[in-house]
Amino acid sequence: MLRDLFINFCLLSTFLFFGDMALNILRNHFKASPIWLNLASGIGLGMFGIVQLIFTFKLQNGILLDFRQLSIIVAASVGGPWAALIASLIIATGRVLIFGGITSASIIGVVATLLTFVLVFPAFLLKGSFRLKWTVAAISTTIVALALLLYRLGLGGLPIIMLLAALQVISCVFTYYMVRYLRETREMHDMLKQEIEHDFLTGLYNSRGFESRYRLAIASGSPFALLLLDIDHFKKVNDTYGHPAGDAVLEQLGKIVREYVRKVGCASRKGGEEFAVILRPCDSKRAIETADRLRRKIEETPFLLPDGRLIHITISVGIGLYPTFSESQLVEETDRALYRAKQEGRNRGVLAV
Repeated sequence: MLRDLFINFCLLSTFLFFGDMALNILRNHFKASPIWLNLASGIGLGMFGIVQLIFTFKLQNGILLDFRQLSIIVAASVGGPWAALIASLIIATGRVLIFGGITSASIIGVVATLLTFVLVFPAFLLKGSFRLKWTVAAISTTIVALALLLYRLGLGGLPIIMLLAALQVISCVFTYYMVRYLRETREMHDMLKQEIEHDFLTGLYNSRGFESRYRLAIASGSPFALLLLDIDHFKKVNDTYGHPAGDAVLEQLGKIVREYVRKVGCASRKGGEEFAVILRPCDSKRAIETADRLRRKIEETPFLLPDGRLIHITISVGIGLYPTFSESQLVEETDRALYRAKQEGRNRGVLAV
């Protein structure tokens, strides 16, 4: 039995690790929507539940035990109720079609699987910590498994039932810590990625983030526009009101730019008072109109300083187009257009030609 337990834990660890890796690939590289991620979680954990049916614990009286309920609990914790339902249906179907057809044992197995879903689903709707939800789900499913085994074996099977209870507790605790570790690792990775690619003051992409998005835009092969924005006379803001006031202006400007381009592109703070916006896809007419609307929006918006005073600022904008300019020329030519906008009086946009 110890051999079977070791094999099950090895399978569980391997599947959780590579399953989490696969979900991260779908999430980060293929930008899969939450619906597709939940669907993939349900299907994957359902198939793994069938694998768990294969690697059973062989006890006395021909009793076979397995950890299928863990797949359903994990599906609910990772993908929500729909993932848990999909996993449950796949496991129940597999129990009948693959393992002996319709028999009293398979019917009990299907009932146990569906009851597991019925109990796990509300457990993860509870308010509270992940540990609380997992504990409620684990205890309720363990009670169901013990009750069904008691129904089949009677009081004479109490030793086997107590053994099952011990195995259930060990497996639930082991799986909980595995899932929690993977969750915390992913959250830490996302947090580090956020800090690496985003500017701490404005929340926009930083220079590293801009370079990454710029390369993606080039790789797409689609036409796009690059806007380089610079705050006019920003040094006067710092000199007159102090650097905390300058930071407040940058923070509020970053919010305006982010909200304005959120649906049409991405924005970054390249450094100091200079910002960059990538608009995809975009032609010259749309780029000029977008730049002018954004410029007027900033000109009309009062900026609140830490001491309660309100000031107004303006920006100058350089506008460049790809593939009018090549990858190596676009940033340089757009920067030249920004310089011309400042030379021509500021508070305006200039198209690179």
